[in-house]
Amino acid sequence: YNPRVSYWISYFQANGKTWFRDWLERSSRYMPFIQKDLKNAGLPQDLAFMVMIESGFEPNAISHADAVGPWQFIQPTGERYGLHIKPWLDERRDLRKSTLAAIRYLKDLHQEFGSWYLLAASYNMGESGLRKQIARYGSKEFWTLSRVGALPKETIDYVPKILAAMMIAKAPNRYGFSD
Repeated sequence: YNPRVSYWISYFQANGKTWFRDWLERSSRYMPFIQKDLKNAGLPQDLAFMVMIESGFEPNAISHADAVGPWQFIQPTGERYGLHIKPWLDERRDLRKSTLAAIRYLKDLHQEFGSWYLLAASYNMGESGLRKQIARYGSKEFWTLSRVGALPKETIDYVPKILAAMMIAKAPNRYGFSD
């Protein structure tokens, strides 16, 4: 818990309350499946909150960078992890297939970076960009890299958003989501 996490908790309680409530409702349908797959793969179940921040569990979500589906895979990464992407079929939209692809990707990222926060940062900004910043600043600590401006603003906020979403989702009544 730090000021950035606190900021995003407040944001989700105020300006973002309507759509965060939608995310919470959708999470009850999708989170158990994602968490079960993560657990079976030996990964922390809390990584499922990345999907909440990536897409709000929306299978048809498309980002400004043309990332698609609940896990927001860009085409090259989706294909690298075994997803079929054709004009008539896009497995990035399939929760089960994209979750299994994401698990393989997350394992690779954790093996390389050795930190759950850096795993999330690299998932957001790309692993080559994070490698460069780690080498440039000589740190493998997310909060240090954030503080020195080594990461894009979106990535600096990505980990705190995940932590805020996790905290709210685990105790929604405490944060004003009792309905």
